[in-house]
Amino acid sequence: MPGRIEIHEPDERTWGLGRERWRVLVELASQERTTALAVDTAARELGIHRAYCYRLLRRMRSDPTVTSVMPRTRGRARGAKTLDHDVEAVIEAAIDEIYLDRRGSNVAALVRDIERRCGERKLAPPSYKAVAARLRFRDQREVLRKRKGAAHARNKLGRIVGRLSEDRPLGLVQIDHTLADVIVVSSHDRQPLKRPWLTLAIDVATRMVAGFHLSLEAPSALSVAMVLSHAVLPKEDYLQGRGVDISWPVSGLPQRLHLDNAKEFHSQALTRGTAQYGIEVQYRPPATPHWGGHIERLIGTMMGALRILPGATGPNVADRGSDPEATAAMTLDELETWLVHQIAGVYHRTVHRGLGKSPISAWNEGVAAMAAPHRHPQDETRFYLDFLPLTLRTVQRGGISLFNITYSDGVISTFLAKPRDKYVVRYDPRDLSQVYLRDNDGIYWPIPYSDRRLPPVTLAEVKAASKRLHDAGERYLTYKQIFASIDAQRMLIEQAATKTKQLRREQERSTRALRDGTLMRPPRQRDDLPETDEDDVGPILPYPVEEWSS
Repeated sequence: MPGRIEIHEPDERTWGLGRERWRVLVELASQERTTALAVDTAARELGIHRAYCYRLLRRMRSDPTVTSVMPRTRGRARGAKTLDHDVEAVIEAAIDEIYLDRRGSNVAALVRDIERRCGERKLAPPSYKAVAARLRFRDQREVLRKRKGAAHARNKLGRIVGRLSEDRPLGLVQIDHTLADVIVVSSHDRQPLKRPWLTLAIDVATRMVAGFHLSLEAPSALSVAMVLSHAVLPKEDYLQGRGVDISWPVSGLPQRLHLDNAKEFHSQALTRGTAQYGIEVQYRPPATPHWGGHIERLIGTMMGALRILPGATGPNVADRGSDPEATAAMTLDELETWLVHQIAGVYHRTVHRGLGKSPISAWNEGVAAMAAPHRHPQDETRFYLDFLPLTLRTVQRGGISLFNITYSDGVISTFLAKPRDKYVVRYDPRDLSQVYLRDNDGIYWPIPYSDRRLPPVTLAEVKAASKRLHDAGERYLTYKQIFASIDAQRMLIEQAATKTKQLRREQERSTRALRDGTLMRPPRQRDDLPETDEDDVGPILPYPVEEWSS
């Protein structure tokens, strides 16, 4: 959509205003016709004119997202930081060290400390107003927690009390991770590897499994994004790809997500991505295990089912048998397909004690009773991209540089008119063979390697290769050095994979990540663009990016 706001761009105040407008207008926008009285009521609640309220409704009907109803002002965005980068760093450090402390320093003391620090560095000190503005943009719950304790923050800002309950399908979805109680084997030589991580999402109202994600990698923001995509998007193509002829009808945008306080559940991509599509996020209060009861019981059910498999470890040492590695026989792909059958074919069709009926029956009855069908993303590819990590990059004649790799394509010629502008670039850490460049109209363009001969690699492989080269004394890295190091490491792993379990795990992780990243890759939007084949562009200095590898 022309002029669409990228979800990372608005400051917290503008983002909050957009969410409030979305809350007030979402029901009106879903109606085919609205009365003047209803529009007047909404306009008064939002403090805007009726005409402007009608414009916002038109925007929401064509694009039902938070950013569609945000203020669209010209010039510098409200809340944009205009101070020198070094001054901003001084402010942030002083807030963390002086203000967010149990000693309770006030804003005036904070400003004096910032002035002192700036004086020592010969920097122009910021105004009181500038410092106060940056305090307002901080998470107020976190500010209160660090200054006065968690109990005060809960009492001041309030929290949900009681137990979770929901009677609408996809009204509330819980997500959590666990180490699966089974050891998988390598797809290369069938040798034992390790226990994989399983991320599950459950629909609380019907107890249907909304989606899952299986990986050898530890839980991360990426695994949360993958399970959310699996839950929201239709599953017909996924089931067909696995050769499974079973119905799994759960799809659509949930109204609420319920998560614990793990780091991966607090990434900006997740919190803004969910808000963009009108998904409310709630976090489990500390020391309240009953709040995660539905997902915990589902995890227990799935782990109990795994005990019949070869290589099952059991929930504790006493239940693990003599040697699970000796009996391990299933690859990660085979285990994933088995889980699909277990979830969609067995669990969904077994009477649930808490419901008195099977989850699939509860789902069908609940959906039939709904006044309107579940919301779905208008653009499934855009939904997937909105949850990938991002960074900002300028577009040069040689292309885009990311992780010391150059990306180029014929379409970048349209970006060169503004060489100093920075554009959003999203990437999938499982497959760096292409990135996604966002233009000013909000369209993402897949940009492949400049050198098309290079193989797909994972972010983990690039980081490991860069570290090896830095440790060897290389200061400025080129992509040829990095890929040569990755190729050499892959050869060593392949030769030694039959000797050590750790190397077999590394080989399986890379193979699995690259395959999954390729399967999830959105298709190119145009095939008639000219391609480029750039030679080595010389040393490329690294840029800071949002880290999603752990």
